Amino acid sequence: MDMKDTLQFYRKHQGLSQVELAEALDVSRQTISKWETGTALPSAENLLALSKLYGVTVDALLNGTAIERTQEPLELVSLVPEPPAALPPEPGLIPRQRLIAWMLAAILLADLVLFFMGISWYATSFHSGFLTFIEFLRIFTACAIGLCFAWYDRRWPAKTRTSLLIAAAALFLGLFPLLFPSPLLWRLYDLIAWSGVRTFEAVLPSNPVRMFIGLILCDELVIFFHMLCVATFYLGHLWFSRKKKNCIPQPQAAQQA
Repeated sequence: MDMKDTLQFYRKHQGLSQVELAEALDVSRQTISKWETGTALPSAENLLALSKLYGVTVDALLNGTAIERTQEPLELVSLVPEPPAALPPEPGLIPRQRLIAWMLAAILLADLVLFFMGISWYATSFHSGFLTFIEFLRIFTACAIGLCFAWYDRRWPAKTRTSLLIAAAALFLGLFPLLFPSPLLWRLYDLIAWSGVRTFEAVLPSNPVRMFIGLILCDELVIFFHMLCVATFYLGHLWFSRKKKNCIPQPQAAQQA
């Protein structure tokens, strides 16, 4: 490539017209035209100015070699900070809706099992300590369900204040019917379990489904069982999430500090 073609190529490559290049070099437009037609050659001072303007060496202008950038064009740096990239979802994260559904199913299953165990106690009243065993089993089952699902939910972040408030509120709602028995709950139980029964001489209501619903909604121990599940879940979730956070290896620089 001749020098005249090289000068024209670099000028067009920079997106400059002959007038603009002439103003940048403080020469006339006719001078630029003479350079690019080969009727005149630029001086050493003008060649140096062209090399700085185009970001190439003087040798590239003289010998007509391919583009050889010696200076990278300045890039405008945005003053607005880029938003942090979203972290990929942690593997093994169970959706909250599915976890709640599983927990409710486990509580309902425990209610059914303990309900039939209680009915068997009423049917065979010879075992006086069996009812106490059922109540202790109910408390143990509530703690086991709460801790089990808290362990499955440990990958979700836990807020300390929110978890403690919910756990305290659940324990208060569970203990309140035990400490202050409400006749309203008894009347509601009679309305649900014994509805349609003309006499109360029977030991158990004739409809076990109504009795089960009445116990779930109105029995003080069952209410405490449900609230204990909630409190244990939030306290366990707080404990397991903190334990998992402490098990994450820290950077070496932080460890040395």
